[in-house]
Amino acid sequence: MDSAQESTKQPSGDTVPPDSTHTASDLREETRPPPARRPVVKMAIDESVLGYPGDKPAYNSGVREMAGIVVKLLEDAGVSCCMVAEPALIYYGTGRVMTQWILCVPTELLETASQLMRNQVDILEPFRRSSLTSVNGLEHLFPRFKFIGISLFFVLTSSQAVHVPCTPESIEYSHNRIPYPKLPVYAQSLLETLNQVDLDDLVDGMNPTLEWGEENLDLDRSADAEWGRWCADFLNNGEKADDGDIPMWCFDPPTLRDIWKSTVSAEAKKNRQSWKYMPHMETRFRKYGQKDPRLRTRGYC
Repeated sequence: MDSAQESTKQPSGDTVPPDSTHTASDLREETRPPPARRPVVKMAIDESVLGYPGDKPAYNSGVREMAGIVVKLLEDAGVSCCMVAEPALIYYGTGRVMTQWILCVPTELLETASQLMRNQVDILEPFRRSSLTSVNGLEHLFPRFKFIGISLFFVLTSSQAVHVPCTPESIEYSHNRIPYPKLPVYAQSLLETLNQVDLDDLVDGMNPTLEWGEENLDLDRSADAEWGRWCADFLNNGEKADDGDIPMWCFDPPTLRDIWKSTVSAEAKKNRQSWKYMPHMETRFRKYGQKDPRLRTRGYC
């Protein structure tokens, strides 16, 4: 048989062509499953984050509306307030991204503040929680509002929930008249609640030293286990939480001095830069010799 005949020879019955969709396994013929489809990724971002299609974007994160309307309404009614979480961390020089303002008010005045916002029916509307909110946090348990016609949201939270004393002497104002907890107040709060992620960011934003902490913070105590247990109960609809739902650190709270030392050391600041380390950066957010971010004129905080 010549080569032309060999090339046209059909395979025998037990021979499977290379491009067949069948394989032999354990003497049985099995059909291969069809190629897997690419998974469909559903985004968590919806109108609870972006607002409605016809909404205007919030210019400079909505600083003008927050200072001129929300903060003014509260302060005119005798309710102290200050920004916490992402807004405060941005004010203190971190690289956080903000999708909503989180406004702390005294716990005993939370309902007063909420009703004051609900009364502003021409400019504000109550809104469901953000789809980006973690259910392990507390934000989704507090009143949330949206500016009508603007993609701008804010949450009213209690001073107890964020462990911040929301009093006039604990607050400072940005150039745009937005209230924030003073640096020692906020650092103390993050220490006592063992909010290590936010504390790391705050330290890398403001670059405080061990000595600054000794002079400005109360380090002669442990993390606030009572607050940690309260949070667990609060997440449990006010009922006493099981031990498994209580943060582990509450059973053996570390000392604040140890937390502070391990967070502000030069080695820790360098390690947090990881593979992005650059010799001219003292922290993730501060160059050597860079001035306090609060001294810069910034339109968004």
